[in-house]
Amino acid sequence: MKPDYDVIVVGAGPGGATAARCCAEAGLRTLLVEKERFPRYKPCGGCLSSKTVGLLPFDLSPVLENVIFGARFTYRLKEPIFIKSERPMAYMVMRERFDQFLIGKGLEKGVALIEGNKVIRAEERGDGIEIRLSRGERLRCEYLIGADGPESIVARSFSLNPPGGNRGGIAVEGEIPFESAEGFPKEDLSSIHLDFGGVPNGYGWVFPKREGLSIGIGGMFKAGEKRKPRQYYDTFIERLPYLQRREAGRVSGHLLPAFYDAMQKVSVEKILLVGDAAYLMDPLMGEGIYYAVRSGMLAGEAILESRGKGVSPAEIYEAALHHHLFGNLKGALHFSRFIFPLTRLAYITFKRYPEIGHYFHQVLEGSETYPGFVTKMKQRMKDLLGGPWSEKIRRATLRS
Repeated sequence: MKPDYDVIVVGAGPGGATAARCCAEAGLRTLLVEKERFPRYKPCGGCLSSKTVGLLPFDLSPVLENVIFGARFTYRLKEPIFIKSERPMAYMVMRERFDQFLIGKGLEKGVALIEGNKVIRAEERGDGIEIRLSRGERLRCEYLIGADGPESIVARSFSLNPPGGNRGGIAVEGEIPFESAEGFPKEDLSSIHLDFGGVPNGYGWVFPKREGLSIGIGGMFKAGEKRKPRQYYDTFIERLPYLQRREAGRVSGHLLPAFYDAMQKVSVEKILLVGDAAYLMDPLMGEGIYYAVRSGMLAGEAILESRGKGVSPAEIYEAALHHHLFGNLKGALHFSRFIFPLTRLAYITFKRYPEIGHYFHQVLEGSETYPGFVTKMKQRMKDLLGGPWSEKIRRATLRS
């Protein structure tokens, strides 16, 4: 039986929309299926690194909320460290507008879209793949891309879930209108604020947008830990001096599907997972949009290459992920396991050697890798521990 589409992509976030656009642009009959109707609110900080913007072959100015040229770091909202740049460090978006914009770019290339209809099952049928939708439709394709988040139906259907259940962390975020943050400093409108020490294995953030602030916390809590992320969030915003707490705005929680193993399974034969469905999120800083967009591109390229060579796209895709993404993600994972128990020490090191902030900026723009950054950071920590600050560091670490 002839398939209805060459490629079906499940999930219309940045990874899914990008994968669908790349496939359609190459001439493949492509369907994008999304359970929600757009525009839909998506809890997310909405911070695009400059390397993310560099990936996309079109102007994003219609959906940019803000351009960031600086960052303020604090430890439990004290001891501020500032870094500035003449080049943009990051770009702010609201995900409902950004995601819809990316979908529109796919529609221009011929992507077909079904929205407001959930995929409830996917299975192999003969030499093809069949998906079933909540409204009863059944559609067949040759290739299936799962971009449907950390609780992916596609991953579940083909036993591609992380072993041992859900991995990663949890974030809680609120959208605060400027009317509720009248004391927010105007000089901070082009800077992000990251606060460490108040959230185990994570941090709090304040991202200025066009009409308000995206404020949240996120942590890579271990399985079985009894953590209460909403309490960390409430504590964080209550300590921000410019907020009127009673008008805190909408608050949402979501999973952080962090990369967890260099051997994690993200594909099988003609089924490929991208972005959050593949657990391709930076486990140190929580960046996910870059890895979603890049993996969406790599998935499309793998399908096209496999058709020309007559081999499984899964083999090509996994090799591409290891070459382009896994090195950085492995570096972030190893460093997070080293640094999270030593947050206070890391912050003191950062304060003593402010060039660390510029090294991290290079990671965000893609001119430095995580392994390179980690090497420099560890060397600075070693220098500090071996110098006259060592006793102060030991006392400060004990206090934390």
